[in-house]
Amino acid sequence: MKARAKRVRKPPDLTSLFDVMFIVVFVALIRAAAAQQALAETTRPPPPKPTAPQPPADVAALQQTALANLDAELAQRTPLVIRVAATGTIEALEVDGKRIALDVPLLEHSADPDVAVAYLGDRSSELRLCRVAALHLGLAGLAHHLVIVAPARPLADLPHALYDGLHRDLDRCLADQRGLATLVDPAVTIKP
Repeated sequence: MKARAKRVRKPPDLTSLFDVMFIVVFVALIRAAAAQQALAETTRPPPPKPTAPQPPADVAALQQTALANLDAELAQRTPLVIRVAATGTIEALEVDGKRIALDVPLLEHSADPDVAVAYLGDRSSELRLCRVAALHLGLAGLAHHLVIVAPARPLADLPHALYDGLHRDLDRCLADQRGLATLVDPAVTIKP
């Protein structure tokens, strides 16, 4: 008789199936955690803006007094408005309720191809805002005036040469004509 070989049945190896399931569950958990973190970040209020340190009480009192003194000094000065047209010219001066129409160019075409347009006040002190105003008003200086430069277009829309030149002329006004000058952007003008 033949010996019968006993055949033993081996169960299938499930190791690779468990590995795949572990990876799938692990990836799902990572994605869920990332989604939860993203949701938490969108619902979290923005961090508070850092505040400037408050000065000591005596410094704050001095600051308030200094600001009041400056305000009083500026209020005593006669306002002088220099209107700058969109074309880059001084179109008018306004002082003491009078308007003086002008057509004084502030820009010139430059032969330098890298510059294209140049500010005339950089070339000649006679062509700077406050000097032009003093000459047309017949004044030796503007020590008693608050010069308000009022361009017709927002500052962001001005040609680069005009924008820079007007800002330089603010400083030059004090040095050249003893006038205090400020530039008022029509885009942010406060309505009374």
